[in-house]
Amino acid sequence: MEPPSDETMAAMRRLAGEVQDELLIAGLPSAGGLHPLVAQGVIVELDVLGDDDAAVSVHWRPHPSLANAAARAAAARDVSAGTMQRLGQVGTAMLPAIAGILSTAGFTLDTDEDIAAGAVRVLAAPDGGGTARLLED
Repeated sequence: MEPPSDETMAAMRRLAGEVQDELLIAGLPSAGGLHPLVAQGVIVELDVLGDDDAAVSVHWRPHPSLANAAARAAAARDVSAGTMQRLGQVGTAMLPAIAGILSTAGFTLDTDEDIAAGAVRVLAAPDGGGTARLLED
């Protein structure tokens, strides 16, 4: 597979910014750029394997206290721990919510991508931009 072109990379960076803006406007905090020990909220990443498979992936990171408690339970192989269950419940609730926010704003999502894989995959922004364009007036 050929590496992505400069044009594809630039387009995906723009898309990532639009996705980030849309989710911030909806009130979801951004975990991007923060140290993992304090990061919580939405993580938007480029998902570019080539020009024909370019997208943006959106992940949810819960509060570090929950993530760390679940990690300790996993290290202890205590899969029945309440923190492990709660971490799964939060992820199960947040990813469809993120998908709903983006799709109702007109973003094109990869419907072949299973949200259970832990990310929402965004293929394109709406023509003319998302909600941010409505706020420009």
